[in-house]
Amino acid sequence: MDRYVAIHQEPNGPGDARTTAEQVLADEGLAGKWTGRVILVTGATSGLGMETARVLHKTGARIFITSRQQAKGDEIARIISSEDSSLAPVEAIEMPMDSFESIHKAASVFFAKSPALDILLLNAGVMAAPEGRTKDGFETHFGTNHLAHFLLFQLLKPALLQASKPESHSRVVVLSSGAHKSDGIHPENYNLEGEYNPYMAYAQSKTANIYMANELNRRCGSQGINGLSVHPGVIFETGIARHQGGADTLRENMAKERDDIRKWAKSIPQGAATSVYAAIAKALEGKGGLYLEDCHVPKQEAPGAVTYHQGHAAHAYNQELEGKLWQDSLRMVNISDDKA
Repeated sequence: MDRYVAIHQEPNGPGDARTTAEQVLADEGLAGKWTGRVILVTGATSGLGMETARVLHKTGARIFITSRQQAKGDEIARIISSEDSSLAPVEAIEMPMDSFESIHKAASVFFAKSPALDILLLNAGVMAAPEGRTKDGFETHFGTNHLAHFLLFQLLKPALLQASKPESHSRVVVLSSGAHKSDGIHPENYNLEGEYNPYMAYAQSKTANIYMANELNRRCGSQGINGLSVHPGVIFETGIARHQGGADTLRENMAKERDDIRKWAKSIPQGAATSVYAAIAKALEGKGGLYLEDCHVPKQEAPGAVTYHQGHAAHAYNQELEGKLWQDSLRMVNISDDKA
């Protein structure tokens, strides 16, 4: 796990010497070795999700990706599959993230194709969107980034249990962000009624992602399902920047706040590295309830510092709030008993 620490200490911008997803795959020696395993990646039609799915396909596992539109998902599945026709073709499932009904439909489609799931990688998300609500009435970030993924996990839990073995637990990898440091969750006002700020909303959802992974591991680790959360780093060239005017505008705006942000920024292949590491690293076998960045488990950030890298906020681990969010989320997605 420590092999990646030193290489991330002196960044020099996207494409520098920092680890890529393909390098993680090579280090783990898993190319073509996971035939028979099943992986599902949400939001994999562009950016980090697409690169994560592309590299994980090289393991030989059967890969499912989700997308807002079936046609787009099918196109990306074909592109990834064409890199190596000897491997199982990637399969796409339509799953808009703003509707619980679509999550239920997607889970049903998955079960019609596979009874087991080894890795659930929850990558899809929105960032700093204007105030809005999902079709089920929840604040856009909280409903999309957290609740939709929470529901998908609950529905696919039987498949994760089916795939789990004593020597190779199933894993749920939840994409968070260093932006969680800006704000925690608001248990009395998850919809941020009367106090909406797009960056506060994004931060709340990213803290919720961490809490989901932590509580999931607490509840399901003994059953053979481990939960991990991931900060991929600062990556500008992804679809998530669309509400900030695109990659160039987001880069310029962040540079005004942090003059060193350009050197800390990563390329998409580098940004996908920690997701792939969380999904396949042997060093993480049987472990969970961990927040990862730069392919390792960081320490808590120094008091008073707020950065987009190097460390997690003190509130990233809070058993009381993790448990409350879990119970509240069950109620919000209308699941009476998760049997965890």
